[in-house]
Amino acid sequence: MQRSTPLFHRFKAGYPLIELVSSDDADARRVIDAAAQRTERPVLAPKFARKPLIEAGCDAIEALMAQRASTILVIAGAHRLLGESRFVQFLSESVEEIERLGHSVILLSAIHRDCVELDRERIVLWLGLPDDDELRDLVLSAVTSAANPTPDPQHVQDCLQASRGMTRSQLRRALRRLREHTSGQELVIAINQEKRDLIARGGVLEVCDHRPSLDQIGGLDRLKEWLGRRRRALTPAARDFGLPAPRGVLLVGVQGCGKSQFAKASAEALGLALLRFDLGRLFTHDNAPEQNLRKALAVAEAMSPVVLWVDEIDKAFAGANSGVTARIFGTFLTWLAEHPDGIFVAATANRVDHLPAELLRKGRFDETFFVDLPDQEVRAEVLAIHIQRSGRQPSSFDLERLAKTANRLTGAEIEQAVAEGLAVAFDAGRELENDDIDQA
Repeated sequence: MQRSTPLFHRFKAGYPLIELVSSDDADARRVIDAAAQRTERPVLAPKFARKPLIEAGCDAIEALMAQRASTILVIAGAHRLLGESRFVQFLSESVEEIERLGHSVILLSAIHRDCVELDRERIVLWLGLPDDDELRDLVLSAVTSAANPTPDPQHVQDCLQASRGMTRSQLRRALRRLREHTSGQELVIAINQEKRDLIARGGVLEVCDHRPSLDQIGGLDRLKEWLGRRRRALTPAARDFGLPAPRGVLLVGVQGCGKSQFAKASAEALGLALLRFDLGRLFTHDNAPEQNLRKALAVAEAMSPVVLWVDEIDKAFAGANSGVTARIFGTFLTWLAEHPDGIFVAATANRVDHLPAELLRKGRFDETFFVDLPDQEVRAEVLAIHIQRSGRQPSSFDLERLAKTANRLTGAEIEQAVAEGLAVAFDAGRELENDDIDQA
């Protein structure tokens, strides 16, 4: 199990105090057991339900130090104990002896808690989400039956791809609930829907089903051409050629000129799933923004290949020079530079002067584009797109005249002008005319 390797190396090196942060205790225990098995060390995992919390925690430490053989102690729900000064002091005073005896303590926490008394002794590991290999047994169990003893490999792979971004416990519960959807594409769709609901519940990420095509966006020809080259860079042939995988694009410019639409359309053009990352909600969803960020990035990595759409990044990181915002910005910058292949970050910003200089450095994104107000030719193209979307032929309208009248309008304002013209024509009980759009 690949996720157990970092823990195995810490066990092997004799680390006495490890905080393992995971929202899924059962999944974390599997990883701990796998790492412990590789070191051939026994695992103690006492239950704390029948004793007062602090007493139970201290008793577990004493029981560990009474062991003769090198042992691993797992303290579940440790985030609660790390807020108790008596337990923290007892653990701090015991660390040296724990290390001398060759033991390790795993503080299994749902959320990471700062604890200055333990900072010198404790290391923190964040448990990522399971990969296809770790989810395969659950999927195979769900799609295998007496009537179907050898499921179609492609169906199994489709189910695995739909399961990416879920914990084992989440997938197990979902498959149990979805037993009736055991045939073909139905199960894949049902897993995707379950995952979409789980991700939305986190409040920071959203799986976007609506992905417009590039043909539905007027102008931005250089950007479209650039993206077309990046699609070819996703292929195995590009890796064989030595071409690095595309990492993303930053779109800066006037609000309403198609930056967000292009970010969404990039997923369709690249043939990838689309995740919207609402950075602003890191600070408003609950009181753990740093952990929300880590969880969101872990989901994106597990779901790869994927487009991660980060809208209005300038608003989230404006003035990121102190406190929690600065730490989150630093974590995000590091991730942008080091994230694994398979994640294409499409970020947008309205104000380049609000962006920290570090974000604009080469290596964060493949390229940065400025999106300006559309010229007359592009305005005519945008008008044609929205007129055609309303079920009418653009050739029936004087696009050149309308485009001239729409001087200095953004793409969003042109779209609204067409919508307002439709409302006027409908209210008058007649067909849409040039003047309806012109005067909107």
